[in-house]
Amino acid sequence: MTSHTNPDTLLRTHLVELLTGGFAPNVILLREFQFEKAAVMLNGLHFSAWVLLGHMRARQQTLLRFMQDPQQNQEVWLDAHWLDAHWPENHQPASEQEWQQAIDAFEKELQEMILIVQDPERQLFEVHPNGKTLAWAAITALHHNSYHIGQLKTIGRQLGVW
Repeated sequence: MTSHTNPDTLLRTHLVELLTGGFAPNVILLREFQFEKAAVMLNGLHFSAWVLLGHMRARQQTLLRFMQDPQQNQEVWLDAHWLDAHWPENHQPASEQEWQQAIDAFEKELQEMILIVQDPERQLFEVHPNGKTLAWAAITALHHNSYHIGQLKTIGRQLGVW
């Protein structure tokens, strides 16, 4: 069996592709979103692009901490009832620098997650005390980020970003 057909290698490759956003690369879309429009809240929505980014980062950080040390980071214990469904209170970044720094941090955290997925020494399907696996955390992150990147893309289209 070659590395191209090894199920473990193939799964890790697919997870990395999807974590980055697949056909809609998360970081690229965030970088394309103009700072001047990051605080705009469209009618009927309770969030701006800035709030979405903060929410995505908070959930990604929780999942990353679990992936880094599953024994000590059990915040994902309660499935959908996580203790913190963090939605930032402020709807706009203080400056363009803060906007860019948040995107940089999102990308760094995502890359840390990807490195864990790529590490053949990390057991993706080992079940930890909270009943979760590293594969579950990676899939949850890609699902959550994809959902909110779709919202960001929709907001951006309404605002003329794309």
